[in-house]
Amino acid sequence: MMKKEKSKNGEKNMKTEILEFIFISVLFSLGFLVLYISNVNLNSITLLQASFIKIFTLGVQEHSAFEVFISTFSEILTAILSFIIFCFALSFLSVRKIGNLRYFLIIPIFLSGILFNFSILFLFFGFGLFVSCLYVIPLGETYKKELKKWKKFRVGSNAVSKSLFVLFLFIFLGSFISFSINDSYRQVFLNTTISSITDIVSSEISNFNTQIGNSTNEIISQVVENQMKAIREQYPNLTEEQYLQIETGIRKDIEKKMGSLKVNEVNLNLSSVISKGIENSILLNAFLVWFPIIMSFTIWVFLEFLRGLLFSPISGVFSMILFSVFGFQEE
Repeated sequence: MMKKEKSKNGEKNMKTEILEFIFISVLFSLGFLVLYISNVNLNSITLLQASFIKIFTLGVQEHSAFEVFISTFSEILTAILSFIIFCFALSFLSVRKIGNLRYFLIIPIFLSGILFNFSILFLFFGFGLFVSCLYVIPLGETYKKELKKWKKFRVGSNAVSKSLFVLFLFIFLGSFISFSINDSYRQVFLNTTISSITDIVSSEISNFNTQIGNSTNEIISQVVENQMKAIREQYPNLTEEQYLQIETGIRKDIEKKMGSLKVNEVNLNLSSVISKGIENSILLNAFLVWFPIIMSFTIWVFLEFLRGLLFSPISGVFSMILFSVFGFQEE
């Protein structure tokens, strides 16, 4: 009888593990699908970095700050949602035991690479996620035994946070290698930086010219008005047609003398000047030399910021919910 009960329990445990494996696989597939839909990749990140100042200076001239923020970061917010899905999957693994089936989690991760053409960054991301899965399970078991207060929250929070640290290191390495071997990212950054600065300077000059033009027209009108008053007083018997001819002549004469102030007529070749200036910039050239490490480090810092601010706390909330559903058992 005891043997039959043990075999039945073993079958139940195996069925449960298979269902949990399928559930985790679905979560991983969903997470990668959302990440793919977000369209966040190294190219889009490079474009955002290079045009950041332009977006937040010229963008608010036509739209509200909220609209600029949403349009700029909507893709990143979608990508963050995909990481939240990964956090839920890792929280599940920290709460529920999966035996040897955990090694087969590489399958749904690997299959998701089709969406990303098995890029270098994806290979590092995928392998890092797989290592995180293997790492989070024993971490969860350890925290169940060692933690004294807020166990249900801290098991998921602590275990997932540490496993994400490992994942983000893999992302750092993958992005660094991708930036290093593909020079197109540097060129995209350089071209976008030149375009952004040119647009900002052009906008400033256009605004300045408008102000200059308005002031000039006001000055000319005032001078013409004063001279016409004097002429009307001195020659009161002229016809209106004669006054109009005199006024037109005075205006043309003044505009001719002040023509040198019309900056719009001067061809500055702005784009060419800025391009040469930026390309010869010591600061930018130094940045391009260190481009792979700076960009990769920026991505890593941003992910680490989110890990502490969002991913770790929300993983704790997920583990609390999962413990409430499945029950908390001391190991």
